[in-house]
Amino acid sequence: MQVSSARIALEERLNQLVQPTPLLGVLVVAAVFFVIVGGATFLVLAASRIDLQAWTDHAKRSIAPPLKAADHINDGKHHLLLAATGSVATIKIPNIIEALSNYDDLSIRVLFTDSAANFLQGQSGEQPSMAQIAKMKNVDGIYHDEDEWRKPWVRGDSILHIELRRWADLMVIAPLSANSLAKLALGLSDNLISSVVRAWDATGILDQARPGVPLPYDGKKGIIVAPAMNTAMWHHPITGEHMRRLYEDWSVDSGGWLEVLRPTEKELACGDTGSGAMHDWRFIVTAIESRLQLSLDNGEKGWSGT
Repeated sequence: MQVSSARIALEERLNQLVQPTPLLGVLVVAAVFFVIVGGATFLVLAASRIDLQAWTDHAKRSIAPPLKAADHINDGKHHLLLAATGSVATIKIPNIIEALSNYDDLSIRVLFTDSAANFLQGQSGEQPSMAQIAKMKNVDGIYHDEDEWRKPWVRGDSILHIELRRWADLMVIAPLSANSLAKLALGLSDNLISSVVRAWDATGILDQARPGVPLPYDGKKGIIVAPAMNTAMWHHPITGEHMRRLYEDWSVDSGGWLEVLRPTEKELACGDTGSGAMHDWRFIVTAIESRLQLSLDNGEKGWSGT
C-alpha cells in the first residue's frame, strides 16, 4: 500500500513538471518565429547573392555598349558582323580579326553562342580570353545570348538582333556548326546569332547602303557561312538537305543573300580524317576583303595571305 501511494505521488509530480506553462508556450512560439524569420532571411539573402553573382558574371562576359545602328550610319567604316557557333574551329576567330587589323576603315562586332565561347577562355596562346579579344584592333563589341535581355524590355528600347542586322554590311559565321546549320535551314531563332540570321533583310529593301560604303552582293547585304563539323555529321543525309536549302534556295548565285564556303578535308580535332573541317581561315579573310572591297590607301590588300 505504501509503495502504491508513493508511486501515485511520483506520477502526479511528473505530470506537473511536464505540463506546459504559459512561459514555456511563449518560449516555444518565440523559437519557432525566429527559426521561420531567420530561414526566410537566409533564403532572401542567398537568392540576392545568386542574382548579384549572375549579373556580375554577365558583366564580365558582356563586352559591348548598347547598340543603336543609326548612330553609325555615317561613320565611314565597313561593318563586319563576325559570328562563331559551337565548333573547335572557333579558335580561328582571333586569327581572322588579327589578319584584318590593318584596315582603319573596318569595324567588327563579334557574336558567340554559349558553346562557342567555351573555346576562348584564355586556355592557351591560340585561345585568348574574351577580354583579350575585345582589345584587338577594330573590335567594337562582343555579344553573347544574354545580351539580348540585358535588362527587362520596355517600349522604346532597341532590340539587339535587329540593331545588329541593321548595323552590319556583311555577316560571317565561321564556324557554322551542324546544330546551327540546322537552325538556319529550318528558320529557328532561339539564340542571338540565329535571330540575326532569321531577321536578315533577304529582299534588300529594308537595309540600304550607307553613304560611301558599298554593299557586297549587287547592292544587298549578305551572309557568308563556313560549316565545320565531324566527317560523319557532314556526310549525314540531313546535312545534305540543309545544305541544299542554303545552296539552291538562298545562294547569292541565284539572287539570294547567302554564300557558303565548303568544308575542307583534313584530320579533325576529334581524330577523324575526312571532310568537315572549316574552310581555311586565310581564305575566309580573303573572302571578307573581297566582299567588303577592303583596301589600304595605296590600293593594296592589308593582309598578305601567308
